[in-house]
Amino acid sequence: MKNKVVFIGMPGCGKSTIGRLVSEELKINFIDMDNYIENMTSKTIPELFEQGENYFRDFESLACRELAKEGKVIISSGGGVIKRTENIDVLKEESFIIFIDRSLEELLGDVDISKRPLLKEGRERIIKLYEERYELYRLCADKIIRNDREIGDIVNEIKEVILDNLEMN
Repeated sequence: MKNKVVFIGMPGCGKSTIGRLVSEELKINFIDMDNYIENMTSKTIPELFEQGENYFRDFESLACRELAKEGKVIISSGGGVIKRTENIDVLKEESFIIFIDRSLEELLGDVDISKRPLLKEGRERIIKLYEERYELYRLCADKIIRNDREIGDIVNEIKEVILDNLEMN
């Protein structure tokens, strides 16, 4: 039985916030993949993207391979982790993947583009990424959770899913 949870979804869908809350309630370690990559490289995500998206994606793939070896943990992935099938293949082996599905309208209203390198072009870029990625998120997910209600209700639903499907005790 799997002992890791990986949250996937668009930037601003709630992966990190929900992941932290679930990890606190279940008393399981939480890792934000972007923070992990920043610690690994001693560079910020925008600095890595300055070298090109593929440069960043190479570190993201390395992070996936390293995090796949972790014990019981909850991981918030970067929004583009699904762009490389090798990432999903590695993560799926040991992890239960949950897609945090948030509507495009809510994403457009909430996302702080200043901290997200791929979104600096604004609304049009968010729409394009959503159209490119949405079906990939759905295909990769073991479970889809809609982020369209109170966060406490979402956290409780995810806790039930984890306790029913994973070896986290």
